[in-house]
Amino acid sequence: MKRLLLGLSFIICQLSFCFAQQSANIVFIGNSITYGALHKNRDVTAPPVQCGLWLSQQEGIDTVYISNGGRSGRTTYHFLPNAADVIPAGDKTFFSDIVSRANQLVKAHPGLPLVFSIMLGTNDSVERKHNSHTTPDNYINNLCTIIDSLLTLWPDAHVVLNKPIWYYPDYQTKGGSIASKKSLKLLDTYYDCFAKIVARCKAGQVHIGDHEAYGYFKSHYKSDVFEEKDARGKSYWLHPNEQGAKQLAAYWGKAILPVIKSIPVHPLYGKKIGIIGDSYVRNHRDPIEYTWHYKFAQKYGMQYYNYGKNGNCIALDLKQWGTGMYKRYQDMNDSLDYVVIIAGHNDASGNRIDSIGMPLFKERLGILLSGLRTKYPNGQIFFITPWRCENFQGSMRQQVIEAIKEVCAKYDVPVFDASRDSNIESDSFDFRKKYFQGGKGTDTAHLNAKGHDLFLPVAEQFLLQHIK
Repeated sequence: MKRLLLGLSFIICQLSFCFAQQSANIVFIGNSITYGALHKNRDVTAPPVQCGLWLSQQEGIDTVYISNGGRSGRTTYHFLPNAADVIPAGDKTFFSDIVSRANQLVKAHPGLPLVFSIMLGTNDSVERKHNSHTTPDNYINNLCTIIDSLLTLWPDAHVVLNKPIWYYPDYQTKGGSIASKKSLKLLDTYYDCFAKIVARCKAGQVHIGDHEAYGYFKSHYKSDVFEEKDARGKSYWLHPNEQGAKQLAAYWGKAILPVIKSIPVHPLYGKKIGIIGDSYVRNHRDPIEYTWHYKFAQKYGMQYYNYGKNGNCIALDLKQWGTGMYKRYQDMNDSLDYVVIIAGHNDASGNRIDSIGMPLFKERLGILLSGLRTKYPNGQIFFITPWRCENFQGSMRQQVIEAIKEVCAKYDVPVFDASRDSNIESDSFDFRKKYFQGGKGTDTAHLNAKGHDLFLPVAEQFLLQHIK
């Protein structure tokens, strides 16, 4: 079954198979040919869209999420970062647009390989008022700058360089661009630059893509390219029509396909992780999206389930704060791969443990862990304790944490002792002012966005160390 979904800036192409599949995010960078100029419905027929569809129909490919960054009339100069010194005043640059498109894809579909497919050079080759006849050296320098900048932002991304396609070498646009046999010859030399670009850029992540579409359109321009009239009223052929776009998409796809298949996907991608706990999990008054565990799941493309409940306890049922986790776990998704428990802060508050006794606390924690083991026989369970508090030594917080470690050991559940081993200095007023919610230093439990970002690598290391 094939599905095509339209979004604000990207199109999703999907085909489901019964065997293991690979998926990817692809940003297409180019000029009006990539954009889909003259197409009546370019959101459906432009080359990037058709390339996504073509890829989604190939064996071993599941979902391809694409974003069309094609811009009419643009050269390699127009995609340089901080390019104001080489672009005429008032002419817009588009590197930030490409960054925005990539960010949208990565945020919407985290954990997938990111590929940039580039086809630029048509406008570089022609005579123009500005940046006319880009020399091969400048073409190399421009593309290397673009690629290096993209790989700085996304170090694991891959880039595919496609040769610009043939155009009719005799036209003059109303904007002042003039194509000739000289410019077409220059265009042809750009492909020879690709090997030098690959040699200069990050090893193993920049690939020479298609070069065959050039010859195809040279032979099929009358059928597969729009006939247009230039400023003199003469016919010329530059932009592939809907039929030509499918052909170009297939050429691109054949170059991109082996790149996608060569990129390993993290084994956590697609796995389901559930986080159960109190306001440490629910994140109190801040959005769940700020939490370290949400960001961990996003980073690895995991399916994320949040079972945090403000004020909730492990072993006590409270009228205001709900049923304890020793019962509440039963409401969790039935097919989780990983469960992280972050709890104990509220059990240690006030005289709650005294009201039920430490033995009953341990018993009910055992019920929670045993129940999770039964519910998820093939899953893994982890426990992260509360932070330390002021006057921690001998406090009820310390006693609860020691009880957590004791019971978890019986059930072979890895524990991260956040009171002793973390980088969260929750007993410091100045630290809490900077990294806890409210900014006043009075909150002793809830990290703000900066605090979650600070703790993320610590928690990440713990989880990755124990995940099987």
